[in-house]
Amino acid sequence: MDRGTLIGFLLGLGLLVLVIALGPNPRIFLHPASLVVVFGGITASTLIRFPLGSVRSALAVASRAFFTQAASTPTLVANLVALSQRARREGILGLEKHLPADPFMRQGIRLVVDGVDRQYLTDVLTQEIHATQERHTLGQEIFRFIATAAPSFGMVGTLIGMVQLFVSIKDPAGIGQGMALSLLSTFYGAVVAYLFAVPISGKLEFRSREELQNKRLMLEGILGIAAEMNPGQLEEQLNASLAPRYKTRKVEVVRG
Repeated sequence: MDRGTLIGFLLGLGLLVLVIALGPNPRIFLHPASLVVVFGGITASTLIRFPLGSVRSALAVASRAFFTQAASTPTLVANLVALSQRARREGILGLEKHLPADPFMRQGIRLVVDGVDRQYLTDVLTQEIHATQERHTLGQEIFRFIATAAPSFGMVGTLIGMVQLFVSIKDPAGIGQGMALSLLSTFYGAVVAYLFAVPISGKLEFRSREELQNKRLMLEGILGIAAEMNPGQLEEQLNASLAPRYKTRKVEVVRG
């Protein structure tokens, strides 16, 4: 679980609830008409803009911002070098008994064990990287759209409330209802946009960069294993593309 994302979200939500609770009447912030305008409008416009299946996928991808964290690059380098060492001791076919847990790395090692040529191996894994990038980009796009739509429908609620206010200018009860719709619609739209949609789209973009970097690192390592590169040289090659704080040294040989 990414504790930072969850803590930030709960902290922001908690502060809003606390400030509202300290007011004279917290229940006034539960305004059905404003909720319908903002959340109904966001849902309708999102479904018009994107296919239903894509929206479902985006919600599933959003959960990754809270509950998943990319493997560290030192761990990936260590795993790849360990596989290289094992291949050197037991042969490429010996890797079939020790497939890694990561799906992308497992797919690559299986292709290596199957003895496919280097170009085919590169094409298959590169296509997988591109497909992953496209999925991530779509999820980010959906949440960026929600971030734009939420304040817009908050403004729609504000306009509706202002119309009701002016129509009921001689009715004090109507004025209060119109003002509540105007202000709370703007409030709901801002909260959805800036506490939820904008941070989630940004976190998904960050997670996507992490995952794509890891996959490219794994591709380089898998190609090195397929070429039966010396494990020490493979480690140096993988380290060359990493920041100094992520570089590994002297990975222990995994005993079979």
